[in-house]
Amino acid sequence: MMPTVVFPVGRETLAWIRDGGTPSRASWSGRLMLGWQNYWFDRTLGLQRRLPSAPALSSDPVFILGLWRTGTTHLHELFSACPGLLCPATWQCMNPASLRLNAAPRQSRMMQRPMDHLSISALSPQEDEFALLALGVPSIYRGFLDPRRLPELSQWLDPAVWASGEPPGWTTAWQEFLSGVVAGRSGRLTLKSPSHTFRVRALTEFFPKASYVWLIRDPVATFLSNRKMWLAMFERYALWPWDFSTLDDFLCQAFIFAAQCLSEATALLPREHLVVVSFEQLTHTTLATVEGINRRLSLGRWDQIYAAIEQMVAAKADYRPATYDRTQLPAGALKAAEKLLAAQTSALATHGLTPPA
Repeated sequence: MMPTVVFPVGRETLAWIRDGGTPSRASWSGRLMLGWQNYWFDRTLGLQRRLPSAPALSSDPVFILGLWRTGTTHLHELFSACPGLLCPATWQCMNPASLRLNAAPRQSRMMQRPMDHLSISALSPQEDEFALLALGVPSIYRGFLDPRRLPELSQWLDPAVWASGEPPGWTTAWQEFLSGVVAGRSGRLTLKSPSHTFRVRALTEFFPKASYVWLIRDPVATFLSNRKMWLAMFERYALWPWDFSTLDDFLCQAFIFAAQCLSEATALLPREHLVVVSFEQLTHTTLATVEGINRRLSLGRWDQIYAAIEQMVAAKADYRPATYDRTQLPAGALKAAEKLLAAQTSALATHGLTPPA
């Protein structure tokens, strides 16, 4: 049976999918749909590229980094309500080939994310990683489509493989998309993508004046929540079956590289450009935490931001993070969790909201 959603992608990503053979979870009509959507994706992308060039990007975006399931979406939504900050919307990230050809939808129905039932709409802030996936950048999210090839995709967890010009063409596609996002709009570009965590070296090169918020969470809860998220995304998008041990191995590698990236970021970036925030801080003392982030990174006047954040906090007052049985952590993931915890503890000491002693 075909997964619930067929994700429209360009020729590079479709070629990668087809390299995996015949999708065993796709019917013949589903495979036909993949090709049909690809045809229209490439056609509209060609039309979009004939438009006059979009405005150049500023060199000081705000990045929300951290592993998946550490509160990055929550913070992105809070920032999206702040005057002066500009976030890509879901309709833009899911339609990168036509975002400049179409206007934003006037109405948008709510839907639930597969991993946590969080309600989102076409106008909700979204990860630009989905646009990169569709545009052919070698994204880790290709694993949603073909989970069998997660070991192959693990190479893109290594920060050493990313630079402003490597792999070839990725920053060109990214810049083209981001320019379309900001066209005709004002505000400081604010991007959330856990996958950008592994590109932190390249980000500092491409955007030398950028600011960063790095979210951290108890590694055991992060691992188990990630397992739940990735399995939910496989159910929704995967064109082939998956193996649990392959996913666990991939997550262990992600933890190890995330620890390396966090240590490099704290060594490279001054406190006024990087703030490390715990999941508990963000969820338990939201207003105070966002105020501290704003004070550190100078995102805007707090008297103009406060009311918007307060309203968002009130709207999510019933939210309760899921709890996890710590005994369910695979034995093989213990070392990766310990390495990540050590990096997070060190990062909090130097770049956390509380000034170092």
